[in-house]
Order: sequence, then C-alpha cells, then structure tokens
Amino acid sequence: MARSPAAKKRPKPARRKTTRLLDAIGKAKRAGWYKYLRQGEGEEADERAIIAGCYFDPYRADHWLEFADEYGTLTEGPWKGKPFRLMEWQATATGRLFGWLKESPEWGYPVRRFRYLYLEVPKKSGKTPLLSLIGNYLLFGDSWDRQINLYLAATTRKQAERCLMHAVRQVRNHPNLKSEANIRKLEGFYSIEYGDNSWSVVAADPDSADGVNGHCLADEFHRWKGFEFYNALKWMLASQPEGVFAAITTAGSDMQSACRTVHEKTKAVNSGRQVDEAHLGQIWAADKDDDPHDEKTWHKANPSLGSTKEHPLKLSTFRQDYEAAKQEPSQWPAWLRLRLNIWLTAENAWLDEACPRGIEDWDSGATARKTRRVDCFEAFNRDELAEQARDGLTAYLGLDFASVRDTNAAVVSIKRDDQTIAVIPHFWLPEREAERQAKRVPYRQWADAGHIKLTPGDVIDYNVIFDDLVAIQERWGICKFFYDPLFQAEWMTQRLETETGAVRWEFPQTIMQYGPIIREVERQIIGHDLRHDGNPVLTWQIGNAQARTNANQDKRLIKQKHGDYRKVDGPQAMIMSLSDIVAGIENEGDYYENNEVEVI
Repeated sequence: MARSPAAKKRPKPARRKTTRLLDAIGKAKRAGWYKYLRQGEGEEADERAIIAGCYFDPYRADHWLEFADEYGTLTEGPWKGKPFRLMEWQATATGRLFGWLKESPEWGYPVRRFRYLYLEVPKKSGKTPLLSLIGNYLLFGDSWDRQINLYLAATTRKQAERCLMHAVRQVRNHPNLKSEANIRKLEGFYSIEYGDNSWSVVAADPDSADGVNGHCLADEFHRWKGFEFYNALKWMLASQPEGVFAAITTAGSDMQSACRTVHEKTKAVNSGRQVDEAHLGQIWAADKDDDPHDEKTWHKANPSLGSTKEHPLKLSTFRQDYEAAKQEPSQWPAWLRLRLNIWLTAENAWLDEACPRGIEDWDSGATARKTRRVDCFEAFNRDELAEQARDGLTAYLGLDFASVRDTNAAVVSIKRDDQTIAVIPHFWLPEREAERQAKRVPYRQWADAGHIKLTPGDVIDYNVIFDDLVAIQERWGICKFFYDPLFQAEWMTQRLETETGAVRWEFPQTIMQYGPIIREVERQIIGHDLRHDGNPVLTWQIGNAQARTNANQDKRLIKQKHGDYRKVDGPQAMIMSLSDIVAGIENEGDYYENNEVEVI
C-alpha cells in the first residue's frame, strides 16, 4: 500500500471474545488484513462487522491512497501548487472508508461497508483540501462502470463553492485531470463534469435537495440548522450501491444541530453503545478533564500539529494564538472550540470559559494561595476601606433585586490608589427559603458567619433591605448606584435617591450594555486586580453564572430558570457596580464644579 491505514499493535483484549468472533479473527489473520481492525475506540464496531461478514481490502484502500498521492495538491497560501501529502491520521481514516467492504447479495458484488464518514478536527487541520480530494476521487477515480452525481452542500451555495474551488484548482493543477474534466460556470457557480458524472454545489434548503441522488460532501457541517436539509441529503444515498455522505468539520455551538447529533452517534458507535456498521467517525478533541494549557492536550486534539515542514499547523503559531487568547478573555471560548475542538453552547459557565483557570482565578482556596497571589482574594479591612472611600475614593453600588423568595444582592465597588478594585457584597434572603434550601445550599451557616442576612418569614422584607441600603450608602459614601429598570425597582431606587442623595442610574440588561464591561471585568479577574474578601455567597454565585455570547463575542450574564436554586444576583450586581470604574469614566459633575469653563 502507498500509505497503510493500519493501527498500531493491538493490546491484549480486556473482554472475552466469542467463538464466532475468534473464527472471524482467524480468517482475517490468515487473509492478512487483521491489522486494519481498530483498537480502542471503534474496536467493538469492527469486530461486530467482521462477524457480519465485512472485511478489509488493502487493494481498494491502495487505489484511493495512490490517487491522493498522484493528484492531491494544495491550492492556497504558501503551499499553493505543492503536493498534498496525506498525514497519517488522514490516510488512516480515509483508508478505512474506501478499504472496508461487505458482500451484497442485492447488488451481486462487494460494496463499501461505510456510507457515512464523520471526522471532527480543530481548525487548520487540512479539512477543506481533504474533503476536496475525496470529492475528486469519487468523481474521477471511483466512478468506473457507473454514473454518479456528487454534491457539495453548505449553508449557502457561495460557501459550498469556496470548498469546490479547492477541487477545481486541484483538477487544473494536474494535466491528466484537466484534460478529462469539463469545468463549467452556470448561474454564477462552478461545477465539474467528467463524462456523464457531475459535481455541483447545493445550499442548505430542503427544497433544493429534493430529487437529488449520489454522493454528498458536507462543508461547515457544524453551521447547518435543523434536520430537514440533512435528512433530505442523507437519504439521497438510498439508490446508490456505494453512496457516501462525508462531513469533515470543527466542533460547533448548537447542541440541537444535526452535527451535534452525528457527533453523539459517533461516540456511541465507537464505544459499542450503538450498532451501525455503515457509520465511520472519529473525533479529535480535548476531553473535559484535559488541561487546555498543556501542550500534550494540544497535540491530542490536533493531529496536524507539529514543528516540521510536513505539519500544516505549526506549533509556534499555535502557541502564539494560545498566548493571545489567554490575554484576551473574549477570545478564550473561541480558542477552546476552534483549537481544542470543544463544543460550546451560547450559554456556558462564565469564568470556566473566560479565564484560563476558571473559577480558581477568582478564588483558589486558602491552601493554594499560601505563598503567592494566585487569585482575586484579599483580606482587606472593611472599616479602613470605608474610611478611605469617604475621604476621597469613589464608591459605586450595584443593585439586583429578585422575587420575594429569592436572594437580593447589593455590591459596593471601589477603585483604590494602587489601581486594584475592591468589591464588597451584601445579600438578603427570606429565612423560610433558607430552611427549604438547607440540603443544597448552606445559607444558615453563611448567615451565622455574617455573609448573608436572613429576613423573618416566607417572603423578603424590602423595608429591611431599604434600611440596610441607606446604611451602606452612608458608610461607603456611595455617589452613584445602578439598577435593573425592568425588575420593579423604581420605588426602591427613588426612595434611595431621595434619602441619600446618590445618583441612581438605569442599567439595561442587554448584551450591548454588558459586553464591554464584562470584557474588562474578565481581564481584571485574570490579572487578579479585582479583589474580594472571601464572601462565599458571591463566590458560589459566580460559579453558577452563565454567559450568553453573541457573534461578536460580547456577553451578558443570564438569570437561571425559575425554580433553579443556583442564584446569580451577586455577580449581576457586581458587574453593574463596576460599570463606570472599568470604563474609566469619572463623575462629569465634579469637573464642572471644580474647574472654570471657558466659552469659545
């Protein structure tokens, strides 16, 4: 074979093999292709397949690999026009696709075992050149004695054509293919014809997939919405003896998508939990317990990563991207998805994604910070800090009022002379609710330690909160406080403004309002310049906080669903209180009171 898709030496099996399996293995060894069975993931699926009569034909795999060696070229960047040499992972995965066969009484000859190929790899792993080369092989090298139609599908025809253009350039780069192909452009889109066979693009519209049959290559599969288009294309293989649906993609963020469903199916088939001998899938990604800062994790998730000229993804560039993402919190989630192939939803644990060490950048615990600063904790003296605030430091207050049975929060934020920011939280909760949640949340212990105030009865006592807020504003010299205008806070904030003289300021709960502030707050947390004095209620709620992210990587925190015991009022109030501080906005009134204004 040109490049063997063989796995490494198989370890001693951990489970007992049946007599039928042992017989099938014996035949495979005698025929010389037993080494092509997978080990570990997919092993049980291959063993079931050989019991069912499937087998590996090295000559069929060779045919594909030799085609790839002869006609594969790169078409972009510094590699334009150079040979596209399959890396080991590419040769192994695709060699399995074309090498595994099964006898078909219906067709009267052996056909491919696998009809569905799903490869999930991080960005810059050579997905598009590989998918294009597979398409050219299906069109030119695999279409003997048959007429085939090949479709490249994406969310739009324009996106599909970007991938098809790689195939067009591969054809033009080789005189043999160029002389046989007819490259056409109809209705503004390219297509490739070879005899009676054709390759064209199709958009993610179920109506456009009606009546088509043949092979389908899926580009940007993780961006496909819904299942209607996927199902229409999936069933187009029904009339083909060896039809292929191939998707090579990166992890996405839509957990309800067809791509995520196929991702889950791949894991189920490879683990033996689901039986589907026609499905071939492999996922390269960091696992939940892997350290994203460890280079071993980088190599595990990126089969094309290395330091030689043969590796399309260079370790030095990868490391630079990592360092940049580590310093830019808004880019960290994208780096995890695109570089480590970790699926992310639009709503995810806030600090786990925003900070390199997750919640530990906020509070690592007393043991971890014995010898050096590793988090945002600081045992500052509140009385001394309050005196400094009244003597000249500017203090702001954020208010997050909840329903009558939930926690209510107020957070004071003060920027100090050393440019660090101190946050001081206050919480209130009905005593009866604390009793109801006692098995899940230690509100009573927190209250005994002074971290939260429990108001008598079954519902919150807003008069108690009002009196406490007046005292808080007087103690800290609050000049301005922020509140959510949509949560029945009007009467409370009006009274506070009248009673204390502090300016009240609406803080709309929109992603545009939150985005710039959260971005800077994340930076402060990563740099350990946002300091807290260890209030466990605030730390617990920060661990509960989820952020919704838009296409521009702006975020806002979201409330938990009604009835969820995991509250986030403290982080909401903290971010509101930090609005002016992190934006570097000074009180404009002070300037005009203390400076003469010259009219020009």
